[in-house]
Amino acid sequence: MPGLVAPIGRVERISRTLAPRGQAELRGARVGLVDSGKRNADRFVQALGELLRERFGVGEVLIRRKPNPTLPAPREMLRELSEACTFVVHAVGD
Repeated sequence: MPGLVAPIGRVERISRTLAPRGQAELRGARVGLVDSGKRNADRFVQALGELLRERFGVGEVLIRRKPNPTLPAPREMLRELSEACTFVVHAVGD
């Protein structure tokens, strides 16, 4: 005999904290850009790097390409960028 199922799901509230923010200056900063590996992402990060240099005086831009666009960036890549750069941008979508 079929039974009734309540369509009400349970939602758990997860509390998260943001990473500490620094007071970094863009001028002269070393910036890491992660190319997601998706189509035209390489062109986007190149253009972003040039814009950051021209408009904000960023010193150096390190670009790394993820080996697989559907998987997270390798930990070693993120460690390298986080140790070498003032900040890292890893948020390129379609």
